[in-house]
Amino acid sequence: MKLYLKLVFISIIATLSLLITLPRVPLNFSIAGKSINSYVGGYAFRVGDSIWDFTEFKQGLDIAGGIRLVLQADMSDLPEASRADALDSAASIIERRVNLFGVSEPSITTLQSGDNYQLVVEIPGVDDVGAAVSLIGRTAQLRFRELAPDVDFENTNYLTLVTDPQNWVDTDLGGSDLISADVVFSNNSKTVTDAPSIALNFTTEGRVKFSDIAKRNINKPIGVYLDDSPFPLSAPVVSPDLANGVTQNPIITGNFSLEDANTLSLQIQAGALPVPVQVVEQKTVGASLGNNILHASVFAGTVGLVFVLIFMLINYGKLGLIANMGLLIYIFITLAIFKVIPVVLTLPGIAGFILSVGMAVDASILIFERIKEEVRWGTPNNLALRFGFDRAWSSIKDANSSSLITAFILFYFGTGPVKGFAVTLAIGILVALFTTLYVVKTFTLVFMGGSNANS
Repeated sequence: MKLYLKLVFISIIATLSLLITLPRVPLNFSIAGKSINSYVGGYAFRVGDSIWDFTEFKQGLDIAGGIRLVLQADMSDLPEASRADALDSAASIIERRVNLFGVSEPSITTLQSGDNYQLVVEIPGVDDVGAAVSLIGRTAQLRFRELAPDVDFENTNYLTLVTDPQNWVDTDLGGSDLISADVVFSNNSKTVTDAPSIALNFTTEGRVKFSDIAKRNINKPIGVYLDDSPFPLSAPVVSPDLANGVTQNPIITGNFSLEDANTLSLQIQAGALPVPVQVVEQKTVGASLGNNILHASVFAGTVGLVFVLIFMLINYGKLGLIANMGLLIYIFITLAIFKVIPVVLTLPGIAGFILSVGMAVDASILIFERIKEEVRWGTPNNLALRFGFDRAWSSIKDANSSSLITAFILFYFGTGPVKGFAVTLAIGILVALFTTLYVVKTFTLVFMGGSNANS
């Protein structure tokens, strides 16, 4: 009875995995004159505030195409003890910027060799190198400055005044006092269109600081500076309403295009990079090249799988058929896990998956050869089936344990492509152990008569 319950469990797991793995397939048909339009596979679910999207696999740079940037971080102003943390912080901020830009699954790797600190940024699905460099590379440190006490604002030309760095002094208000920076539109009567501006939403402490600055600068400009620019991004004049708190959020106005306003808003929200970075290498990978390589890889993997299935059938007969069923279930479960996590599929990652398929077959071969030996030694068939699994476990355990250790080492010490290979290999090995020692064993004991043996 327990074996048949296991069969039910395996059937449920296999069905769910198949539904998750399948791409969205439309179903259009009529029954009794009623038209039914639906689909199977490629599902997406909302769980609370999260969306589980299984419509497609996450693709890496080498498959989806995109941009690869290598950034050199300038650590000259930081003590050596703080440099590793600064590099990790820069990687986190760049990841937030890319995510705010609407790009999913960026790959950001930190590299350190002596005094050389680098960030490798891979952004799949993006082909505008200029926009990516502008978004990622700028430090986006917002600073607020006020006029020096000895500056005569009323009797000085406005343009001359705001463009002279000597007229400005720093305040204690900066980008760290901001909660958000949102693009808003204010009507411009000259063009009868909406001009984009940026509304600043301060923290409680930031609001107090800004209020103090505004109160002592009524009818005077406040300079809003970005990074180390000597000229203000904007220099709005403080109105009495703003100083008295009537206006909720101060607004940065300027000659912004919508794209510039969105980029600046994202940079400010994502935070300032702790160190200056410079692009030292950039590479664009075309999506068409990635698709061609993907199709070739899938074709090669499919041909290899067919040969493996045929080999197992020829050499092991019914046992080979059972192994093939287990192998197909293994593939569905593994691909479903790749979608659920999700694992970003790269060409090295696909290679790791294909390698794990071979390891899954290898485990079945070890078991079946052991079963053959038991039969040759005169062991009854039903007992030989059980002994084959039990006595092959030691070899399977050693082989897979060493492979898992290797995968963990590759993941820990490797970079982007190597990590992708290690992740898919490790997942594949773990699923292969489950399918071999649970699925294939259950099928063997049920369909080959091993269920009649005593423990």
